[in-house]
Amino acid sequence: MIDDVMENGSGLDERGGVMHEEQDLDELLAPLRSDLASLRADSTALQVELAVVRREGVRAAQALSLQGSEIDAVKETVTATHEILIDFVARYGRHQIVANAQAELTQLTVAWKADFAHRQRVRALARGLTHALTSHAVAAGLVDQNTIDACVREQFLTEPTYWLAPAIMAVAARHNAESGPAARATAHAVWLDSAKAKLFFALTCSGQGRLSEAAGWMDRYLNSLNRDDLGPEFAVVLEAIANAELGFDAYTYAREAMARWFREDRSGFARALPAGPHQTAWGHRLMALGSEEGSKERFGALRRLTGLQWPGLENGWRCATALDGTLNFLESFPKINDQSVQKGHYTNGALEHLIDQLEQDESELHDRMARLRSLIEKEGDVSAAAKAAEESRQANEPLDFVTLLEWAVFEPEQLQLGVAARRLALDCVWESVYASVVSMARTSRSLLPATITLSVDDWSCEYPTSPSQVFDVRRHVDELTMHVKRRTDQHIESIVPAWSLTVGACLLAAADGALIVPFVNGGFILIFSALLGALVLLGLAGIAHVPLRRRSVRDAGNKQRQYASHVLGQSAREMQILLDDWRHGLRSFAALEEWQPASNGAERD
Repeated sequence: MIDDVMENGSGLDERGGVMHEEQDLDELLAPLRSDLASLRADSTALQVELAVVRREGVRAAQALSLQGSEIDAVKETVTATHEILIDFVARYGRHQIVANAQAELTQLTVAWKADFAHRQRVRALARGLTHALTSHAVAAGLVDQNTIDACVREQFLTEPTYWLAPAIMAVAARHNAESGPAARATAHAVWLDSAKAKLFFALTCSGQGRLSEAAGWMDRYLNSLNRDDLGPEFAVVLEAIANAELGFDAYTYAREAMARWFREDRSGFARALPAGPHQTAWGHRLMALGSEEGSKERFGALRRLTGLQWPGLENGWRCATALDGTLNFLESFPKINDQSVQKGHYTNGALEHLIDQLEQDESELHDRMARLRSLIEKEGDVSAAAKAAEESRQANEPLDFVTLLEWAVFEPEQLQLGVAARRLALDCVWESVYASVVSMARTSRSLLPATITLSVDDWSCEYPTSPSQVFDVRRHVDELTMHVKRRTDQHIESIVPAWSLTVGACLLAAADGALIVPFVNGGFILIFSALLGALVLLGLAGIAHVPLRRRSVRDAGNKQRQYASHVLGQSAREMQILLDDWRHGLRSFAALEEWQPASNGAERD
C-alpha cells in the first residue's frame, strides 16, 4: 500500500509539474500572442493604406496622362500657329515684293512712255510706209505727198538720234521721187546705225521689186556685221535670203560672205567646237550619228577574246558606223518644198522684226520691266522670277556664226529655221564636214587589220577580216576543245600518289605503335594512340586523294571545254556583225564622196 501511495503521490507531483509548466509557457506566449494580434491589426491597416495609395496613384497617372494629352494638344497648336506665322510672314514678304515691283513697274512704264513713246510712233509709221499697198496708194494719188513729208519730218524732229526716223524719210522721199532728200536721209540713217539701216534698205528695196539695189544693200550689210556677235534678226534675214526673196544676187553675196566667215573663223574653230577623230571639225557631231547601241553589250565576248586589240577595233567600228549614220542623216535632210509660202513672206517677217527691234537704251529698260513683270507673275517668288529672266536672257543672247551654223545643220529646233536656211548653212559648212568624213574614213581603214587574234587562255587563232576568206568556226572550236582536253589530260596524268607523304606517315605510325604506345599509360596512351590513327589516315590520304583530285580536274576540264566552245562561237558571231557594220560604213563613204548639198531655193526665183 505504501508503495501505491508513493506511486500515486509521485504521479500527482508529475501532473502538477506539467500543469505548472504549461501555465508558465502560456504566460510566456501571451505577450507574443498580443504582439501578433497587433501585427495583424497593423497589417490590415497597412493594406488599407496601400489600397488608398494605389487609388491615389491611379488618379495621379490619369491626371498625368490627361496633362500629357493637353501638352501634346498645346504643342500641336503651337506648331500649327508657328507654321501659319511663318507662312504669313513669307506671304507678307512676297506681297511686299510684289507691291514694290508693281510700284517700280509703274514708274518705269511712265518713264518708258515719256522717253520712248515717240519711237513707237516712228515704228508705226515705218510699217505703214513700207507696206506694199502704200506705194500703190501713193501712185494712185490716195495719199497726199505733203502729208507724208509732214509725218516723217515730225517724227524725225521728235527722234533725231533714232536711225529709223531718217530711214523712213528716205522711203518717203522715194515715194515722192525726190532723189536728193532720199540720198541725204539714207546717208544719215547709215551714219546713225550702219548695219540696221543697210538691212532696212535691202529689205525695203526687195519689197518694192528693186532686187539689184537690194542685193547691193545686202552685200554692204553682210560686210558690216561682226560674225561673232550676230543680232537676233540675222536668223530671220537668213530665211529671206535662203528663200531667194531678195534675188539671186543677194543669195550669191550671202553665200559667199558666209563661206568667207567660216573660212576666216577656222583658226578658232577648234576652240568653238569639241574635237572629233584626229582633231577634225564636226567630228563630235558626226560620231554622234553612228551606232547608238553600246559596244559592251553587243560585243561582250569579242571584247574578252581580242584583249588589247579591242580599243582600236572599237574606234574603227565607231568611225565606220558614223560614216553610215552621216550618209543617212544627209539623205534624210529635208528637201525644199516647191509649194512654198507666199512670195515675200520671209522678207516681210524680217522687216517687221527689224522695225520692232529695241535699241540699247530701250532694251535695258525693257529688261528691267520684264523682270518686274515676271516677279509679279510669280507672286514674289524671287528664285522663280530670276530663273525665268535667265532663260529669257539666254534666248536673246547674240550668236557667233559657228554656233549658228552648227545649230542650223544639226539642231534646227534651237533656231526654228526653215529648210532653205538649213540647206544654205549646210552648203557653207559642207567642205569642212566632208573633210571630217574623209578623216573618219581614213581612220576606220587604218584601224581595220588583215587578221584579228582571238585568244582563249593560252590558245589563239587568227580571224581574217577580208570578205573573201572564211573563218571555219567549227574547225577552230574543235581545235580549241581538243587543246583544252589535252591540257586537262596532262593535268590529270600529273596527279600521282604522294608516296613520300605516305611512306613518311607509315614509318612514323610504326615507330609510334612499336616504341611509344606500349610503354605509356594513363592519359598519354590516348594522345599517342590518336597520333597513331592520324598518321595512318595521313598515309592513306596520300594515295586516296588521287582519284578524287583527278575527278575534280576532269569535271573542271569538261566545263572549260563547254565554256571555250561557247565563247569562241559567240565571239565569231559578234565578229561577223562588227565586220559587216564596218564594211557597210566604208561603202557608205563611197556614196558620201559623190554626195553634194542640193541646190537651195535661189534657183526657184
